[in-house]
Order: sequence, then C-alpha cells, then structure tokens
Amino acid sequence: MEAIGQEGTIYITTTSNPKELVIADTGKGIDNDVETKIFTPFFSTKPDGQGIGLMFIREVLQKHGFAFSLQTHTDGLTRFCIRFE
Repeated sequence: MEAIGQEGTIYITTTSNPKELVIADTGKGIDNDVETKIFTPFFSTKPDGQGIGLMFIREVLQKHGFAFSLQTHTDGLTRFCIRFE
C-alpha cells in the first residue's frame, strides 16, 4: 500500500486451478534494474527501508515449496503471484 500511493488501486484474486493468489496494483511499477534486486537481503528502494520484508516473504514461500513472481506487466499492473502447487 505504501508503494502505490493514495490514488492507487489494489486487486486481490484467487483461482482454484491452478491454486494461485494474485495481488496486483496500479502503482508506478517496478523498474527493470530494481526487479532483479527486489528479493535481495537488505535491498530497499525506501529511504528508511531495511530490505527485510520481501526477503522474509521469499524465504517463507521457498520453505513451503511455493512458486512466486513479482513484476510489472505490459498492462501497467504490478503483480505478486503465488502458486500453491
């Protein structure tokens, strides 16, 4: 919510086949150079960020064997997809 600002919109969708959770937003998107570093420990785009939030999420998802991605698509939406299979 911090990243998209007050005018942004968040969409949450689920599907059963495949079992997937998608959180999308209309924020400014993720730059290509940031996309490659976003799950790196202690990397943050926020001035006071510690860079542990997405690192922690990545670790939890990997420990449970879930596939995931976080990227901005050509339609302008940034999607965090988690597949539970």
